[in-house]
Amino acid sequence: MIKNTEWMTYSEYLPVELIQAEEEGKEVTVYKKQVADILKLPEYAKEREEKAYQLLAEIETLPVKEAYVYKEPNELEEIRKLRKIQNVQKFTVPKELLFDKVYGAWTGRCAGCLLGQPIEGWYRERIRGFLLDTDNYPVKHFLSSDVPQDIIDRYQVSNNGENAFCDHITHWINNVTIMTEDDDTNYTALGLKVLEEYGYDFTSDDVAWTWITSLPMGHVSTSERVAYRNIGNLIEPPRCGWWKNPYREWIGAQIRADIFGYVSPGDPELAASLAWKDARISHVKNGIYGEMFVAAMLAAAYGVQEPDKILEAGIEQIPATSRLYNALKQVMEGYRSGMTLGDAIEKLHNQFDETNSHDWCHTISNAVVVAISLLYGGLDFEKSLGIAMECGFDTDCNGATIGSVVGLAVGYKGIPDHWKTPVGDILRTGVSGFHQIRIKELVDRTIAVIHNR
Repeated sequence: MIKNTEWMTYSEYLPVELIQAEEEGKEVTVYKKQVADILKLPEYAKEREEKAYQLLAEIETLPVKEAYVYKEPNELEEIRKLRKIQNVQKFTVPKELLFDKVYGAWTGRCAGCLLGQPIEGWYRERIRGFLLDTDNYPVKHFLSSDVPQDIIDRYQVSNNGENAFCDHITHWINNVTIMTEDDDTNYTALGLKVLEEYGYDFTSDDVAWTWITSLPMGHVSTSERVAYRNIGNLIEPPRCGWWKNPYREWIGAQIRADIFGYVSPGDPELAASLAWKDARISHVKNGIYGEMFVAAMLAAAYGVQEPDKILEAGIEQIPATSRLYNALKQVMEGYRSGMTLGDAIEKLHNQFDETNSHDWCHTISNAVVVAISLLYGGLDFEKSLGIAMECGFDTDCNGATIGSVVGLAVGYKGIPDHWKTPVGDILRTGVSGFHQIRIKELVDRTIAVIHNR
């Protein structure tokens, strides 16, 4: 048996599929007993997997209920028809600003990811308690496992890596000397490779081919792993994004957005369109919108300096009839009406259950974390990262995204030294041709893509 088959068996998809399908407006109550019965069968049994496959196919064909209030298309032209664009316009970014902005974005992404890596999977109270007991609340530096034994015992602090990217060592700051591999940075490098090889006119097929030729399947998770298998079975985009894929609205596409924002300075619509081509090979609906939202924010952050306007630039590129739009507008309205940060975080946790893997890893819950961090962080790099940690949910993904957005907005020079120095200037990835690369080289190559457009 292969060591790690997670996100690869049809039977494990069933509980998530029930939640996902219900959120998409389908009536699935009748299937709950069937799912329970299938999961009672022996793990990996042929009968179990065959029944799961058949049931997934049946649920996929269910219609959306007539009373369902959201309209959530997958095709770009339909998405654009449902936007509400009011304020953010395309603008020109002076060439002399590009290096500082792009360097800030890449560095901020790495720093935010590294901050959140060791506590990925921790729940809110555990995170807050650890920060308080290590005199790091509000957050003012990277997290270390070099703490007193009573804190190690209280919070179950471990140096043993638990995922494919850790090389058996959890990435506390005392364990690293360079920026370590993570899917949050793998995808940024992979997107750069797509743009270098195919230019701005790349297709979703080009993205799929680059995946299977440049990044091993074991380095991707959840929706991407399902899509990877589908592509290998000759299921082409966009079908590979939804076929037997219960994770189709999880966070994976949202964390792939950044490079498309980096190469679209001042043009949120372009950034969103590039992100759409990438997202659709593994996601649908709000999973796609999450990537478009983040890419558009980054394009706007080149010149827009008001956090709410940056957020608005992202929101404007997604359907106003979607669940993601509704959730993000609620955050914006709460902020503008004077809601406190504490109340915003409390509302987040009332809306989404961090102990449920679907909520914990979904696009919408984590996009809300990014929105809260951006608005209440006020483009203060350190404060914004700290809020993302305090919110919980997918800490390394959200730390990377908010670090990227704020890092681009303030530029490399605007990031405090103690968030830059520990990261160093070397990034390790799982992407062919990018296994160990200087961050400055990634910056130069990103700018070259912009100039070669």
